[in-house]
This record gives sequence, structure tokens and C-alpha cells, in this order.
Amino acid sequence: IQLKPLIAIPTTAGTGSETTGVAIFDDTASRSKTGLASRSLKPTLGIVDPLHTRTLPPKVATYAGLDVLCHAMESYTALPYNQRPAPASPLQRPAYQGSNPVSDVWSLFALETCVEFLPKVLADTNDDEARGKLLLASTAAGIGFGNAGVHLCHGMSYPIASQVRGYVGYD
Repeated sequence: IQLKPLIAIPTTAGTGSETTGVAIFDDTASRSKTGLASRSLKPTLGIVDPLHTRTLPPKVATYAGLDVLCHAMESYTALPYNQRPAPASPLQRPAYQGSNPVSDVWSLFALETCVEFLPKVLADTNDDEARGKLLLASTAAGIGFGNAGVHLCHGMSYPIASQVRGYVGYD
């Protein structure tokens, strides 16, 4: 599929969607949730600016930050690429190949950055430096999991999250 160029501008430090070819789809009518993956969905450009996260409510910043941590941990601990069957052609490689030396670099950077700056964001959501570093960690984790994939935590989230009927407002 040939799409127009996609420019992604994250407004939370969490999903890393500015780096991946994945979109999450919630079908409220059937109460289902799934991920759609295509190289065509990968943004042409990501504009990563912590000023876009400045107005996040504290709980949203917390949950998004935990998403960064999960993305980084899951991609780093994914089944290694060399323990999976090799495709007949590189063009047949799956979007998620398992942990590998390249994804590990990005995932470890995201983990280290998240461990240092997530507590600072949670303590003070107005800390511009910490928000910027967490957003950078989110982007790095996106590159890591966009290559390696995620596993149990995110896999379990689809059937659970699809059953949510409403939410309580954030303070």
C-alpha cells in the first residue's frame, strides 16, 4: 500500500509510535482490540518535542512512562532472533524479529534512561529535562520494539483493554 508521507508528533512519552509501522485498533462494537502492522504505516518523519507533553495530567504521564519501561523490557527480553526460523528471503522477515544486537542497543538505552528519569517525571511533571529524556527513551524503546517486538505484557493487554467500557477522569 502506498500512503502519503506520515509525520508523527507524539504527545505522550510512551508509545514510541513515531518510530514504528504499527497502529492499535479498538473496535468498540465487537469489544476487541488488535494491532495492525505494515511497513506502509511507518512514519516518514517524527517530530519529538517535550513541549508537546507539557500539559499531560500526572496520571497520563505515569501510565505512558510505564509503557516506555514495558516496551524496553519486553523487546530486550524477547525471544532472540537466532532462535526463530529463518525466512526464505529477507523480504519475508516478520516486522518483529526477536531481540537482536541492534534492538538491544536501543532497548538498553531506553531502560537506563527510563530508570533515571521516570521517577523524576513522576515527582515533578513540570521538570522539562526529565520529560525530554523520557520522550527520548520512548523513541528509543519504539525503535527497539519496532524491530524486536514485545511479548506477554502487551499481548495480554489486548483482551483486557478491549473490555474497558469507560474511564474515570484524570486529576
